Amino acid sequence: MMKRVLPPAAAAAVAAAVLYLYADRPAPAAQGPLPIPEMRFNDVKEIAPGVFFRYSSISAADPKIPFGGSNHTWVVFKDYVVVVDANFPKEAGDVIEAIRKTTDKPIRYVLDTHHHGDHAYGNAVWAKAGAKIVAHKNAARLLLVNGPKQWEEASKGKDAREDLQKTTLKQVDIPFDDRYVLDDGTQRVEFLHFGHSHTIGDAVAYLPKHKILCTGDACVNGAFNFMGHSNSASWIRCLEAMHKLDVDVICPGHGKPARKDLLMTEKRYFSELRAAVQKGIDEKKTLEEITAGLNFPWYKEWTGVEVAGPQMNKDSVKHVYLELQGKVDHDRLGWAPDPRPAAPPAAVARRD
Repeated sequence: MMKRVLPPAAAAAVAAAVLYLYADRPAPAAQGPLPIPEMRFNDVKEIAPGVFFRYSSISAADPKIPFGGSNHTWVVFKDYVVVVDANFPKEAGDVIEAIRKTTDKPIRYVLDTHHHGDHAYGNAVWAKAGAKIVAHKNAARLLLVNGPKQWEEASKGKDAREDLQKTTLKQVDIPFDDRYVLDDGTQRVEFLHFGHSHTIGDAVAYLPKHKILCTGDACVNGAFNFMGHSNSASWIRCLEAMHKLDVDVICPGHGKPARKDLLMTEKRYFSELRAAVQKGIDEKKTLEEITAGLNFPWYKEWTGVEVAGPQMNKDSVKHVYLELQGKVDHDRLGWAPDPRPAAPPAAVARRD
């Protein structure tokens, strides 16, 4: 049987086609706004090529709905996976199982968007899976200095979490200052710190190729704003800075994904709350009188609850009330004296 031999030019063309089909290529840029998926609790949806979002259960009004901790986004790079938020230990295990249904690539980096337990207490589970924990330097210090005591308190008593009793608190491996970038030519994730918002150590994950912003609790979709460690004036400025990014989709720390205008909805809440509380202070009203008089119909339409309904919202009114009278030391919120001997500061990791 005669063997056909392709001309050199044709053979080169075939080889190029094969290489193109099987090569790792950058994820295509988004063509027009990405769709916002309809989601139920614990659903996982691919919201952009190689980018997955998991919606965790939460409710500000129904105590029967179990709290599933933080939402999660993960990005599949050429050789590894990057995850946004560590959650609690039990939920971290659930999310790892969900990731394994989307890719078998190793999980290499996990971002703690801040130090709170529903975003960082699962660190040891991710480390066991082979990941390095990344966080802003302030979040890393808060977890180091306050974490052990808060972990102990959360693992004891009638509301103790059993999953904390079965593992240990894992500290941050890679602290960064204002920016830490992961880019392998196929995907790009930028971890960014805009300032003191939900906490003094907040970081977000920006995916410029897909126009996606994963905000942690710096922006949530619903009545899930804990303000006890916040600087509300700075938080507004941070939201304005995030809004300047080229973004289509917000993946919040809690609540469903939304369009970019969620950032301005959050800004409206903080701005109007500050204005209403300041008006009450100027009129010599008590905190109780100010709280009782708050009425934001648009807020209830957005969240399903009154602006001063749930206890966490009442606590937010009190926090702003104290802030506006200069009774909050923002630099010390969430901090505690460092019990360790004085030592030179650790080098801050940075990748560009």
